[in-house]
Amino acid sequence: MRAYLFWAGLMLGVGGMAGDFVVPSILARSYPGYSHLRDTISTLGTAGSPVKRQLRAWLMVLGVCFLGFAAGQAVQFQVFTWRHGLYLAGIIAFGLGAGVVAGIFPEDPPGVAESVSGKIHGIGAGLGFILLLLTPLWARGMVEFSPVRLWNTLGFGVGLVAFILFLASGKGNGFLRAWTGLWQRIYLAVLYSVLMVNMGL
Repeated sequence: MRAYLFWAGLMLGVGGMAGDFVVPSILARSYPGYSHLRDTISTLGTAGSPVKRQLRAWLMVLGVCFLGFAAGQAVQFQVFTWRHGLYLAGIIAFGLGAGVVAGIFPEDPPGVAESVSGKIHGIGAGLGFILLLLTPLWARGMVEFSPVRLWNTLGFGVGLVAFILFLASGKGNGFLRAWTGLWQRIYLAVLYSVLMVNMGL
C-alpha cells in the first residue's frame, strides 16, 4: 500500500509540475499578445482571456496533483518531526492556494482595480508560493534528504532571488516589469526541481 501511494503521488506530482509549464504554453497560443516573459500564468485566467475557463480548470487540477504528491511524499518518510510537518504543509498550501483557490477565484486583468476575487487569488497564491519556497529549508534538516542537502540549500537561495524579483516586478515598471513572467517561471522551475530531487528523481 505504501509503495502504491508513493508511486501514485510521484506520478501526480510529475504530471502536475510538467503540466504547469506545458498547459499554459498551449493555452497561450489562443491568447493574442500574451508573453511568457512578461505575463504571469494567472493572466491566462483573467476575465478578458479567451482561455480563462481552461486555465482555471487546470489550476484546480494542479492543486489536486499537489495534494496527491504530498501524500506520496509522506509515505517516504522514515520518521515524522516538525520539519516533516512543515515540509508537507508547504506542498499542501501550494496545491490549495496557488492551485484550487487560484482556480476558483481568478486574478484581475492588468490595470483593473482589485476585486474581491483578485484579492483572494493574490492571498491564496501568495501564501502558497511563500510556504513552498520554505520547503527546501525544512528539507535540509530531514534525514531522508541528507544526501541532497546542498541541492536544497542552492534551491532555496535561487528560488528566493527569483521570488523577490517576481514580487518586485509586480509593483514596478521598466526592466523588472518586462520580465514578470520569466521570474515566476524561474521560481517554479527551481522549486519543482528541488521537490523532484527530494522524491528521488
